[in-house]
Amino acid sequence: MRYTEAKRIIVGRDVRKSSDLLFKSFSDGIIDGGGDVISIGRVSTPLLSFSVGKFHIPGAMITASHNPPEYNGFKLIDKNVLPIGYDFGLKIIADYTDELHITKHKGRLEKTDITREYIDFLLSKMENEMRRLKITIDYSNGMAGDIFEMLLSEKGITHKSINRTPDGNFPGHDPNPLHFENLKALQELAKNSDIGICFDGDGDRAVFLDESGEIISPDLITGVIAQGLEIKNQVVLCDVRTSKGVLEFIEKSGGKPERVRVGHAYARRKMREANAILGGELAGHYYFRDMFYADSGILAAIFVMNAMIKNNKPLSALVKPLKKYYSTGELNFKVEEKDKIINLVADKFSDGKKSKLDGLTIEFRDWWFNLRKSNTEPYLRLIIEADTSEILEEKRDFLTGLIKDG
Repeated sequence: MRYTEAKRIIVGRDVRKSSDLLFKSFSDGIIDGGGDVISIGRVSTPLLSFSVGKFHIPGAMITASHNPPEYNGFKLIDKNVLPIGYDFGLKIIADYTDELHITKHKGRLEKTDITREYIDFLLSKMENEMRRLKITIDYSNGMAGDIFEMLLSEKGITHKSINRTPDGNFPGHDPNPLHFENLKALQELAKNSDIGICFDGDGDRAVFLDESGEIISPDLITGVIAQGLEIKNQVVLCDVRTSKGVLEFIEKSGGKPERVRVGHAYARRKMREANAILGGELAGHYYFRDMFYADSGILAAIFVMNAMIKNNKPLSALVKPLKKYYSTGELNFKVEEKDKIINLVADKFSDGKKSKLDGLTIEFRDWWFNLRKSNTEPYLRLIIEADTSEILEEKRDFLTGLIKDG
């Protein structure tokens, strides 16, 4: 505890096989350094965020989120529920990892349970008429199940679920709902429901299916959630990959759409800075002012269903006004000289409206694209959106050739 004023830290962990061991090692280190550990047990990442927001004490979540079972790690957040990423303090922590600091005065391990308060908070956001919906859920054998099942039970909501039991081996499928092959079983079940929901391993992300079992692009869900909120004169954040149709809809509804860099470390900070009511990412993260500006898959699901109830429309009808354009989705290219390729593309399209908020975004009258470096992998990521399928195909082929031949 030598390099921070914090003397206490809240620690949660997921169901992965290595999480208990990591919890013990992490806690022992904090205690040996003179700090106190407040254990909240085996929980979801949003519940950890909620606990930090309530107690105003820094937190650490032991999880590898949506990654395969052999992975694990830590998500660190400060007392303001802001992620500690590489640009926001993690490098300082890394610089001190080789130093061992043990004090004579040991800290202690405390245990607390804030589950009931979290459930009551979520219940307060749910429309009473939600019980008329039929819901199908895939929990991915992750951490969202216990809480969401309690909510649905207390509200008397008819539902079916698969991969319900938390299991660090993730026997149903890997806990990543963005791998759409993981959604095949849910797609079949969702055809007999009003909505299908798939959570990731640690419960901070969700992907949605409509009543026909069609997978909805996660960026469009930001616009769906907005239809159940009072967004007039409110800032709504969308990452740089979000469809133009969502931004246009938010603006038409009286909201103030703003672009933000990809990644929760940036999104949460921008949420707080702009006092945004809502934020959304193509990766299925949705951020809420009411949740201390943090993300929650369950809260996203609640607000999607609220929008269905308030507007008395099926999910497909709420998506329809947002789905105005044609998109490639995110394409990945393994590239050694990333900056060289980005500069080449920028020169080739110098006549467009350019932004470097996150990578390179260039807009034209009838199409736009974003090209950016991955934060975690040796890839360039490209997304293109156009007014017609013909324009999309033409621009996709040209840009793909430019990147590969660059």
